[in-house]
Amino acid sequence: MLYGLKILPLCLLASLCFANADANPITNDQPDLLKMTVYNQDFAMIEEHRKLPALHSGQRVHLLNMSPAILPETLRIQNAGDILEQGVSQSSLNLHNLMQAYVGDRVQLARLNTATGHEAISQVELLSLDNHHALVRREGRIESIPLNTSEWRFIFPSDVPVHLQGENAIQFTTDGTEKSETAILSYLSSGLSWQMDYVMKLNDSANHINIEGLASVHNRTDGVFQNAELRLMAGDVNAPQAQPMMMRAMAMSDALGSAPEQSPEQMQDFYLYRLARPVSFQPHETKQLPLVQIDNLEAELNYHYQFSVWPALDHQRHQAQASLSLSFEAPVLDNQTSPLPAGNVRVFRPDRQGEIQFIGAANLGNLASGETAELALGRAFDLNIERRQTLFSDGFDTVTVQQEVSITNSGNEGRVVDLLAGFQQSWELKDSTHPMKENNAGQLIAQMHLPAGGTETLRFTVELKKRVNR
Repeated sequence: MLYGLKILPLCLLASLCFANADANPITNDQPDLLKMTVYNQDFAMIEEHRKLPALHSGQRVHLLNMSPAILPETLRIQNAGDILEQGVSQSSLNLHNLMQAYVGDRVQLARLNTATGHEAISQVELLSLDNHHALVRREGRIESIPLNTSEWRFIFPSDVPVHLQGENAIQFTTDGTEKSETAILSYLSSGLSWQMDYVMKLNDSANHINIEGLASVHNRTDGVFQNAELRLMAGDVNAPQAQPMMMRAMAMSDALGSAPEQSPEQMQDFYLYRLARPVSFQPHETKQLPLVQIDNLEAELNYHYQFSVWPALDHQRHQAQASLSLSFEAPVLDNQTSPLPAGNVRVFRPDRQGEIQFIGAANLGNLASGETAELALGRAFDLNIERRQTLFSDGFDTVTVQQEVSITNSGNEGRVVDLLAGFQQSWELKDSTHPMKENNAGQLIAQMHLPAGGTETLRFTVELKKRVNR
């Protein structure tokens, strides 16, 4: 449904009467301004600006064609006088609702003469109704007309009132305004979300990448959003009517061109990005909007093999292939922080013929400026690893274990492979054929430099402290 505003005051109802309410509907089919802030967590903040005429005290107003997934408890109405009551409803077409819509208007009334079969039709003014009778004014007299009888029937115009066409409607009652105002409606809506999708292209030497980021914005509602000023809130916010997700904020560059045009606006602990031009969405439509362009960023392809050393006898030979990952640091652009939001990443690299080939996909976590990302792309086909235990000695309070790790590089390029040994208890390195050091995760790490077609073997011995049962 296109955004539109239909104002249908209802007066002289038996259950609720508003003095001075205008019986003629006022229609405004398009908002003067529509703003949407879309979040990752399947909801959006929507703000509509609507021009309203001067409203009478007690005026009942119906606003149609807002988001069908509105969260009613979040609705706020400004510049429409003091709001006496407000809500969201879905009106359906039935006889009672149709008669209520024409209270105060003139309709046709037909009476059937059961003896002759003749039906007489007259013009009446519908004054009020309840479940059994309607009050009408005809020829200067007020009459009571029974409902639910075959002798009497009301005839209405062919056009169905807009507020009875099965659409959600915002309804509110105001104490009135002195002049025409631009009402501001703001509310949260579910069914709208966005996520990032990246394409990263390595150069021939695999030491620099170009990053292109698209924001995929999803409209999963039945509503149409026309020419919306779109903002994207980058950060994990506690979603309404959802489990809280407390993670640190993420951000993205804001541009619809080939490069970022401005820095993100920090909002509380999140980042807000304003798109450069209006965007329209049809029901259940997804649009991809270019937002990030970073060229010639330093990057590195890494190979590593991670394993655990256990204080137990092991006769097996373990076969594996080195894992391949891409690492880079989120840049600082034009002296501004340029953090990257979490999203899906697809990595490409040219082959020897210069044709671009896909080499792996990964998920990028929230990356702040200056932080390093490491994206796992797969396993190296030509880096084969064999690991075995070559010594096991069980002492009084320690266990001594020796590991042997052999790597064969069958490719036509040299490789550097990081070997990472992890432990479940206190350990001490006793000896090693290659330099090894402890990293921040408490692992032993060794760098192996393998020429094309070469093989390298690491042997190291560690003493593991036995755990004491208390």
